[in-house]
Amino acid sequence: MGRRWFLTPMLVGAAVLMLSAPVQSNLRLGQVSVFLVLLAFVDALDLTPRPVRGVLIGVAAAIKLTPLLFLLYLWITGRRRDAVRGGVSFVACTGLAHLVWPAASATFWTDAIFSTSRIGNLAATGDQSLNGALIRVGVVPPERAVAWLVLSAMVCVVALIGARECHREGRTTHGVVVVGCATVVASPVSWTHHQVWLVLAGPLLIAGPRKARVAWGVVLLVAMTVSVGGWLPGGFARENVRLFAALAVCTWGLAPLRDRAPATVGLLPGVRLVVRPRTAMVYAGVIAVVAGAVVFLVRESPIDVRFETPDHRDEALWGPATDGCESYGSVQRADGTVGYACRSVVDPVGGRQLNFGGGAGGPGGMDTIQGQVGPEVARLVFVPVEGTKAIDVPLLPQPGPGNGPVRAPRHELPGMTPSTPIEDRRIAGARGFSIAATNTDHALLMAYGRDGKLIADGGDKLRRR
Repeated sequence: MGRRWFLTPMLVGAAVLMLSAPVQSNLRLGQVSVFLVLLAFVDALDLTPRPVRGVLIGVAAAIKLTPLLFLLYLWITGRRRDAVRGGVSFVACTGLAHLVWPAASATFWTDAIFSTSRIGNLAATGDQSLNGALIRVGVVPPERAVAWLVLSAMVCVVALIGARECHREGRTTHGVVVVGCATVVASPVSWTHHQVWLVLAGPLLIAGPRKARVAWGVVLLVAMTVSVGGWLPGGFARENVRLFAALAVCTWGLAPLRDRAPATVGLLPGVRLVVRPRTAMVYAGVIAVVAGAVVFLVRESPIDVRFETPDHRDEALWGPATDGCESYGSVQRADGTVGYACRSVVDPVGGRQLNFGGGAGGPGGMDTIQGQVGPEVARLVFVPVEGTKAIDVPLLPQPGPGNGPVRAPRHELPGMTPSTPIEDRRIAGARGFSIAATNTDHALLMAYGRDGKLIADGGDKLRRR
């Protein structure tokens, strides 16, 4: 009877695993998260030959960095040689990738790794990481980066302590899944296809000896198979239900520690940490409450954004319509005299493809941004806060050379008279844009070419204004 009770829910859980949202997302989108979980899972469970234990974790970490947490798990559970082999494997695979794709590797380690916004809208509810939750409540950089690092470190420490306790009690599978869920929480972004570890926690709970644990396992599998957010009250709970589930699994391994005597954790040779379970849990709870309060204190209100369109312009925000003359400068004329020319603020093809100006203090306290894009730009996007949804900016056709009259500047330049001729040096194909936002301190402005590649980034200039 006991064996049948164990096998039946496990088979049902395996069937649900295939139907779960993370696995279906992997199959539908052609993602590799299932394989990375498999590599780390098999290696952490000692199912690989002894001489290569730890290697698969290193390979998985070279593909996606979060499995590196399993190297710490191997270390604190006494498998230090395996942890070293995993680290060597990670470095070797990363070095091999650099030899095969040097440019792509250099871009990743020097730029892309610090730019999570390239992945998409991290505020979307599909991202169930701590970082995603912080973006959704309105925490802005650099406070968000600090909060994410501190909270993620806390979650990882709790998960590793619990996983070590599971390992001591012979529940190695439970400990491995706890660490896996910590990687979901601590990752800068955890899309649905990353959340396979949460599905694995469901069958483990169902196979447990207590009815309450079985019930929680069923709830978890349901949450990972269907969208349950619509059943929950309140925006924050609805938006982060799977994150809460992952956090619950991360603390799962600590339950048996409540009544334990102080434990000693070996961090390094000769370095040991004495953990008093009850005291540690109280401190962790207090720190979590304080951290949550700080997060809500540093959050900001949603940013209101407006754009000029061909059908709507607000002269109170953007002034009179432009004729494409965004700058004026002196030029040497053919007869040797000095004249003036009307220019676009972008350069010819291959030169500067995005240029803009503006300032704070517009109507309603809005910041205004006005500028031009060059002919190579096919799409311009504005991100109000790094990590949030990118909004397409309407591009406004403007008169080019020989197309429409050239206006004199509103303020006469030195040596200019009403009869001074103005040469037309506008760029053919240049287009204008106007943006107004309640705050641009953490905004991004990015221009993409017809091939979809980024060709100009105005984020740094925005932040310097």
